[in-house]
Amino acid sequence: MKTAFKLDAHPRRPRPLLSEPPAGYFDKLPTQIMARLPQAEASATPGWRWLSFLTPALRTGIASVAVLGGFAASFYMSGSAPLVPRSAPTAALDAVPRTELVGYLLTSGARVENSDLAVLTAAHPGIAKGFLHVSEDEVNDALDAQPSEDATYL
Repeated sequence: MKTAFKLDAHPRRPRPLLSEPPAGYFDKLPTQIMARLPQAEASATPGWRWLSFLTPALRTGIASVAVLGGFAASFYMSGSAPLVPRSAPTAALDAVPRTELVGYLLTSGARVENSDLAVLTAAHPGIAKGFLHVSEDEVNDALDAQPSEDATYL
């Protein structure tokens, strides 16, 4: 079995382990270290040397103005998007031949809702006259036959 370790049982080393540093050593240390560092060469472009004479706050301000000015210039030079008139969808719809529209609406894969037809008939009130040959009484009878639970549509 191991004996328990007790720190008090071990002798301590004498207090002054190292000798004292020379007088003024810590006062001269920063300048000695800085002298060992490689000096920045004056090979910077002479046109930008004036920036080193400005305060850091002024240099930051100049950099901010340059970045924001570059952004504004690129935004201005890219040009604005052309303004599209509100009637562009109906103008594109007018370019489609009516036979194609009817063919699209009559295909089984087309999912046309009442709101789609309402928008189409609102843009062109007489669009159904070309292909829908029914009397007004027949249309009213067909609409009355549709079940409706909402009293506002009756």
